[in-house]
Amino acid sequence: MSFFKKIWRIAPHVLMWGALSLVIVLQNDLNDWGFEDYYMFGGFVGAIAAASYINLYLLIPHYLFRKRYMQFVLLFFAVVGVTAGIITLWVSKFDHINSVSRFVVLIINVIFFLLITSGGRLLVEYLEKIVKLKEIENKQLKDELSLLKSQVHPHFLFNTLNNLYGLITNNETQKASETTLKLADLMRYLLESSKAERVSLKKEIQFLEDYLGLEKIRLSSNADVKFETVGANRDVFVHPLLFVPLVENAFKHGLLTGADECFAHFSLAVQGNDLFFEARNSVCESLDTHSRSGTGLENLRKRLQLIYPDTHQLQTEQTNTYFKATLHLQV
Repeated sequence: MSFFKKIWRIAPHVLMWGALSLVIVLQNDLNDWGFEDYYMFGGFVGAIAAASYINLYLLIPHYLFRKRYMQFVLLFFAVVGVTAGIITLWVSKFDHINSVSRFVVLIINVIFFLLITSGGRLLVEYLEKIVKLKEIENKQLKDELSLLKSQVHPHFLFNTLNNLYGLITNNETQKASETTLKLADLMRYLLESSKAERVSLKKEIQFLEDYLGLEKIRLSSNADVKFETVGANRDVFVHPLLFVPLVENAFKHGLLTGADECFAHFSLAVQGNDLFFEARNSVCESLDTHSRSGTGLENLRKRLQLIYPDTHQLQTEQTNTYFKATLHLQV
C-alpha cells in the first residue's frame, strides 16, 4: 500500500477522534485544567477508542456480518461494561464522585459512542457494496452488449459473401472486385466501431449507404430502394450499428420475398436532440406476422434497453403488404 493510500485510510480516524476530543474539551474551562485533567482525559478517550475498534474490527465483521446476532449482543454489552468499568476506576483516581452513578453514566456514554461508530462502519459497508454491485452490473451489461453487437457481424458478413458468390458464379468479375473492395471498407468499419462506445452519425450513415450499395447488387432493376437523411450534417454521436438490423430486416422480408412491386424506403432525421430512423418495406403475403421480425430486431431491442434504457422508442407496424419500424432516440 502506498504512502498516500495509508494517509487516506488513517485520516478519517484521526479527524473523528480529533473532533470528539475537541468537542469534549470545549465543554470545559481549560483554565482550570492541570496535568492530571489532561492525563485523565487521555485515558478516557483511549478506552473509548479501544472499545470502538474492538467493536468495529472484531465484533461487527466476525459476529454481526456473519449473523451471529446473540453472540454479538452479548459481546457488545460485555465490551461496554468492561470499558465503563475501566474508565470508572481510572477517573476515580482523580476525584471522589460516587463510582456507581459514574459507572451508569459511562455505560450510556460508551453505548452512544459505539453506536455512532457502528453506524459509520455500516454506512461505509453499504456504500462499498453498492459500488461493487454497480461495477458487477456494468460489467454484465457490457458483456451482454458486446455479445449482442457481435451478432450483427456474422449476419452481415454472411449476406455479403452470398452476394459476392453470386457475382463470381455469374462471371461478373468487375462487380465482384468492386464488391470485394466495398466489403473490405465495411469490415474495417465493423472492426473499428466494435471497439468504440459511440461513433459519428456521419460515419454510420456512410456505412448504411455502402451497405445498401452492396445489397442492391443482388436485386432486380425494378427494386425500389431509397435512403433519405434530414439534418444529419450536425456533429451527433450514437452507439454503433443500431440501424443496420432494421435495414437487414427490410431486405430479408421485403426485397427478397419475390413480391412484384418490392420496395424498401429508409429515412433518418435529426431534430434538436431527437433522432428518428424509419424503415418501411414491402412484404410477401405468404409471410406470417411472426416471420416479419426475426432475431435481428429482438437483439436490437435488447441493445437499446441496455444503452438507451429511458431515451428510446422502437415501434413496429405491419400489414399484409408492408412492414414499418420506427426508432426514436434522444441523442
